[in-house]
Amino acid sequence: MTTKKRVLLSMLEENEELARLLNHELSKSGLDVQTHFWDANPDRMTWASAARELTSVHAWVIVGHDFSSKILRRSLALCALSVLADRGSTFPILISAEGSDPDVSTLPTPFHEAVCVKNSLGAKCDVLTDTYQQIRPAYRLKPHGLGKLGLWFEMGPIDAFWQGAFFASGILGDTNGIPLAHEAGIAGTLPEHSTLQDPVEGMKRTVHGIPCTGFGIHNTLNSSTSYYVKVSACPDVLSFGAFPETDEATLYTIDLV
Repeated sequence: MTTKKRVLLSMLEENEELARLLNHELSKSGLDVQTHFWDANPDRMTWASAARELTSVHAWVIVGHDFSSKILRRSLALCALSVLADRGSTFPILISAEGSDPDVSTLPTPFHEAVCVKNSLGAKCDVLTDTYQQIRPAYRLKPHGLGKLGLWFEMGPIDAFWQGAFFASGILGDTNGIPLAHEAGIAGTLPEHSTLQDPVEGMKRTVHGIPCTGFGIHNTLNSSTSYYVKVSACPDVLSFGAFPETDEATLYTIDLV
């Protein structure tokens, strides 16, 4: 007996009738659908629960009519960033928008490979799950919503060594979204204690026109060790990578709004 491919259906607005219709359409294509209504509240960090669910499904379908809210975009971006860290940059994400489709290039960076679908949602979702092949970037970057411990970003190399690590973030017109604390340790688990080599705090840089604050360390990182940075709120933009010893050093940049 063939096991059905599982899909998480995230409804951005509470519309029970539309949820039933879409659930039925996806089910007709042989998909096992789990539906929920999206909660963008930054304090509750429920995106982290959705991200955990996405580690065991075959596709993520997002349905809504308004993608303009920064609070909504940040919560969706954090969830997408987490699942892409676990499942690769080509994990199937489908966006079904009422009215005109959003331009994915204007959405947060984690959605730049998403597919906008207007018709035949179930069939297209089924095709994408069949053709999905995991592709990973040269880095690891994953957000961790840890409740009272706050929002942390974990980063490190995939198959290389970083001679130190750097992370900068900020929010346009706001003093929040900047680093508060940093640690280094085993990948996948926020360390209780760590030794930071030549730590740097409070570096200023501008990323995509947004003033950001940067933290850094000079610990050597590999595929099994990570740099962890706590931020005061989800930033609009972040920049990270091996510690930049020169102005020409390469850093990766992610927009979250």
